Amino acid sequence: ANVLMSLARLDNAPRSEALAKHMLDGIRNAVGRVHKRPLRSAGFSVLKAADIPSVLLEVGFLSTAEDLKNLSDPIWRQGMAAGIRDGLIAWRDEDRALAPLRRN
Repeated sequence: ANVLMSLARLDNAPRSEALAKHMLDGIRNAVGRVHKRPLRSAGFSVLKAADIPSVLLEVGFLSTAEDLKNLSDPIWRQGMAAGIRDGLIAWRDEDRALAPLRRN
């Protein structure tokens, strides 16, 4: 079972990476500025799904003055939401196009 789960995760990892990159592009296009190291990885169990791509998105921290200002601004939040949406749509379209090439 562990071997099968590892194989499934290997097949799914490129989809998760593509999802993260598309979301980053969408956010960057919508709000302009992103963290200096926006793409990172971690061993969180929620990111280890074998059957679906997964990403963890942090849009700011309440303990940081600039982030708190952004999070309190409805226009900034609307832009962030639009960027996330646009990234998801771009990833979905690419993922559908690549689906015939994936192992089933």
